[in-house]
Amino acid sequence: DKSKNIIKDETINKIKVRFQKVIDLPPKDLRKLVDTGKKELGEGIVIVFASKDGKIGLAVGVTNKLTSKYDAVKFVKTGSEIVGGKGGGGRADFAQAGGVEINKIDEAFEKLKSLI
Repeated sequence: DKSKNIIKDETINKIKVRFQKVIDLPPKDLRKLVDTGKKELGEGIVIVFASKDGKIGLAVGVTNKLTSKYDAVKFVKTGSEIVGGKGGGGRADFAQAGGVEINKIDEAFEKLKSLI
């Protein structure tokens, strides 16, 4: 269902970025989407928000060549604060966090864009 899985690929400061928003997806399935996105982009940053039952999962993937410049953990910490979550963690190439304010997902995307 296309309306429940919105993918937007953009280039920001010469970096390929995929923003993906999925409705009715359990947060544990986020990693698979990030891995797929990284493969499809080749090189870039993948930011995925999933929401189900009033909870949000956020996952960020950064391809290996970009991890010296961009840290996935920094992205998820910033994103989760906006959607009412705390912390988040992982590694420079993959990080995950949660939240509860589904209506703030678009605001979080905009903020994360500004970090690139």
